[in-house]
Amino acid sequence: MIFAFFNASVFAMLLQNLVFNGGFGMSEAIRIATKPKDFFPIALLVAFFTSATAAVCSALDSVEKINTLSTAEHLGIYCIVLAVIYLLFTAIIILVQHNKKDTHRIGMAAVNTLVLAVPIINRRAAFNIAESIGLGLGAGIAFIVAVLLISSAEDRLKANETMSNAFRGKPALFIYIALISLGFAGLSGQSLFV
Repeated sequence: MIFAFFNASVFAMLLQNLVFNGGFGMSEAIRIATKPKDFFPIALLVAFFTSATAAVCSALDSVEKINTLSTAEHLGIYCIVLAVIYLLFTAIIILVQHNKKDTHRIGMAAVNTLVLAVPIINRRAAFNIAESIGLGLGAGIAFIVAVLLISSAEDRLKANETMSNAFRGKPALFIYIALISLGFAGLSGQSLFV
């Protein structure tokens, strides 16, 4: 069980980085990379929400009545699970901190496409609970790795004075992300022309 957890975690984090390979959460990763003060809170919240949603949804999928539902019904259940986890987590934060200002970061992390993609991937791969939690945690860490790589690249691209004006800023960043994505696709061993 522990091996399955770590295997799925490493798979999601490195070999099949869901941010670079699947594009899940990419727009949020780019946005966070440009705002360093939001990086750690949102990245950790994404890791939390992917793991928590994966665990609960995997447990629900083991119930026979739920397991026989259609894909659309599963997606609805996953959305409800995510909404409940978000509401509970937000309520706890408000009760503990007595501050509603910082809750916008929680919402941004919860509605990240990566968070909802993980339970769907778990279901398609028929992962058990340990693998589901491992994939969720690995996907959250993959998001952190993606944001760190994008942030580092953005700083270096801004410092490059020899770059043509047409490529400065976001165009250069998108080319960089495309090259990193190709690298992760090569690591995963999947064909790009399927």
